[in-house]
Amino acid sequence: MKLAYNPRETMFIRMDPISKLVWAMLAAWWLYGLRTILDIVVVSFGIALAAYVGARFNLTSFLKISLIIFAGGWGLLLYQGFVRPGPGIDILGISLSYEGMTLGVALALRTFGLVATGMAFSVSTSPKDMELALMKIRVPYKIARIAYLALRLIPLFQRDVEDINDSQTLRGVKKGQSRFRKSLIALIATEMRQVDTIAIALETRGFGLFNKRTELQEFHVSKTGITLVLITTILMLVHYVVLGLL
Repeated sequence: MKLAYNPRETMFIRMDPISKLVWAMLAAWWLYGLRTILDIVVVSFGIALAAYVGARFNLTSFLKISLIIFAGGWGLLLYQGFVRPGPGIDILGISLSYEGMTLGVALALRTFGLVATGMAFSVSTSPKDMELALMKIRVPYKIARIAYLALRLIPLFQRDVEDINDSQTLRGVKKGQSRFRKSLIALIATEMRQVDTIAIALETRGFGLFNKRTELQEFHVSKTGITLVLITTILMLVHYVVLGLL
C-alpha cells in the first residue's frame, strides 16, 4: 500500500512516533512562516528530500497527490490576487494584483513539503506504536485509540478505492466527473459499512470500560528522532533570523 505502514528498514522506522510527529509539526510551522516563492520552494524541496530519504515512500504517489492538491490550490491565487491591493491585471472585470497572486502561488507550493511529511509519517509509523506513544505522554487512551484507528484504516481505505476503481473499469465506465461522482458515493457507502464492524470490535474488547489500560510494551524516545528535531529546529531558527522573521 502506498500510504499504509510499511515495516521495512529505514531511518524513520527507527524513530519513535512522537519525534516524527514533532518533526512534521516543525516542518509545517517553518513553511507557514514563509511568504516568498524562492524560500518556500527551497525549504519545501529540502523537507521533501529529507522525508523521502528517511522514509522511502512511493515517489510516484507523492508527486500525484502533491500535484492534485497543488492544482486545487489555484483558488488561493485568485483569492489572494483579489483581496490584496496593488498593480496587476483585470480578468472579466475582476482586478487581480501581482503581489496577491504571487503570495497565492507561494502558499500552494507548501503542498509538496506538507504532503512529504505526511507520507513519511504514515508509511513509517506503526498504529500500535503511535497509540502507545500517545498514552506514554499522558494522552487519554480513548483519544490515542482514535489515532490508532486513523492509521489502521489507511490500508483498508486504499484497498476500497482500488476495488471500486477496478469495478468501474470492468463495467466500462469512462473517466470523468460522472465516474468520480459514482466512485465517491460508492466509497462513502463502503466506509459507512465499517462503522458497525468497528463498534462491535471496540465493544468486544471493553473499550472505555476503564480510564486506564495496561500495556506490556515500553516506549523510548529515539536518539535519531531527537537529532532530526534539533537539526530542523536550528535550521528553521537560523532561516527565520536571516529573513528577519525573529
